Amino acid sequence: MLFWPIYGLSKRYSKRYKFDIPSKPRNPFRRSLHVFVIDAGSDVELLLEFYSLMSPKYNIHRYGIFFVNTPRHADLLIILSKPTEKMLPIVKEAINQMPEPFGVLLIENETFENGVDIDLPNLVGRLKGNLEAEEIFKKLVEIAKRGLIC
Repeated sequence: MLFWPIYGLSKRYSKRYKFDIPSKPRNPFRRSLHVFVIDAGSDVELLLEFYSLMSPKYNIHRYGIFFVNTPRHADLLIILSKPTEKMLPIVKEAINQMPEPFGVLLIENETFENGVDIDLPNLVGRLKGNLEAEEIFKKLVEIAKRGLIC
């Protein structure tokens, strides 16, 4: 019968087991990707295309992509269009609240050009143009598969 080690004894009375653990680097986002979305001044067209990803047609939950209600629980921040002057402090505060490591995806619509160019940390992708939901879906699945090691 083997006993667990008891503190205070001069010998260890249990067996030591060696485990062979593979040393491959693991992707911390291999199971799921949690996304927080900020509409920083886009028109409604881009917002409707983005939220159509939650419909049964795309069903992004089966790929492990989930929407969260706070940036503190998010792995990826999605900014819809370039931020306007009034939205700039809100976007910066959301970036400051995100845990490390995180990524930022900027989705711009070409019909709305009034935004401010800012230097975004950990930018993992930028989509421009009149986008459809399929293009946004493909980019999100690519980021989820690749991971966000920034």
